[in-house]
Amino acid sequence: MRYTISYVSTSNPDLSDTDITHLMDYVRAHNCLLDITGILIYSDGNFLQVIEGNKETVKGIFEKIKKDLRHYNIIKILDKEIDGSSFSDYHSSFTVISDHNGPIELQKFLEKEKLSNPEHFKSIAYLTQKFMKLL
Repeated sequence: MRYTISYVSTSNPDLSDTDITHLMDYVRAHNCLLDITGILIYSDGNFLQVIEGNKETVKGIFEKIKKDLRHYNIIKILDKEIDGSSFSDYHSSFTVISDHNGPIELQKFLEKEKLSNPEHFKSIAYLTQKFMKLL
């Protein structure tokens, strides 16, 4: 059984575009090595991340994330077991996703959450849409 944690946070105002680019590159490479799937999006001073993988690995990564000084105001959205991954790989994006259809895998994630987590789906969809700039 896989596990997921997702959160939103506010970036440290001292982060430069170069810092964020390096972070995105590191996270993508590091998470792929750990068999972590998910997505990290940065937009307008905020991060949105979904992490999927082995429970101990995901929880360990999140403990490090909580201590990272590159962001603050971390709000955990999900922390639960999942039947299967919504993402086939690990993705990161410096710019907000502007395609009105959104990335297919993020849409699949939202569809799964609507069915399996209806009590929190509105909040998850709202936050995700803010990053995706959907109408």
